[in-house]
Amino acid sequence: MTIWTRVPLMAAGISMLALAACSDEQNVQRGEDAPAVTEAPQAPPAVGTSDDALNRIGEGAGLILDGAGELARDARSRTEELLEDAGPALERARGYARELGVALNELTERAVREFAAGVEALERRIDEADGPDEPVTGDSAALLSAPAQLRADTRAAARAGPAGVGPDYVGVWAADAASCARIDVEPVEQMAVITPTTLRRSEAVCNFAETPLTGGTATLAASCIAEGDMEERSITLEMPQDDALTIDGSASLVRCHLPE
Repeated sequence: MTIWTRVPLMAAGISMLALAACSDEQNVQRGEDAPAVTEAPQAPPAVGTSDDALNRIGEGAGLILDGAGELARDARSRTEELLEDAGPALERARGYARELGVALNELTERAVREFAAGVEALERRIDEADGPDEPVTGDSAALLSAPAQLRADTRAAARAGPAGVGPDYVGVWAADAASCARIDVEPVEQMAVITPTTLRRSEAVCNFAETPLTGGTATLAASCIAEGDMEERSITLEMPQDDALTIDGSASLVRCHLPE
């Protein structure tokens, strides 16, 4: 039984106790008005008499009121905590949805939140990395636009490789060096932004459990948002070279880098 159903029941119980108390009080008053039969001295009220019952009913009603108040306060506190926790997360999800061109609904809201959480987790891992950045390899002309023009997952994915965070497939990928500068600035069909747990392409956004490369190959069990619908996909990543990537056997992509 939830808090909200228990409180009305307590209110009903209080009302019943109050009615019983009124009834007992009326009975007591009627007993005082009736003429006494004898002049015998009155004994102290025994346990269970009307006065005692009235006192105990009053005490019980007070306890119930106290309990109802505590439940109401607890309910308000829990609700405020939930709203406080959900508010920023939902706002972040809305921001990502706008960036990704995804309409939030019951199916996609959780996926967008997981996508945002994956990007934030990668940013923390990069910030906590101890060693110096590894030298950039690959085509030096394969440069992304200025960081201020890039989406959060693009910046994090591009920073991960030099920081030594995540499997080697983590990074930003495009069909050729010239296309790198167009990512997040204009539509690019042959591209991929990959973090340890997310993948964004021109037609889909996916979440998956971090999967290591084995023999230059990784198969991702991914949940993807494609054209506003959720679908499960098996995605195969292959790295024939350190700075080359194929996705499901497509044409090889080159690794993009942040400008210095």
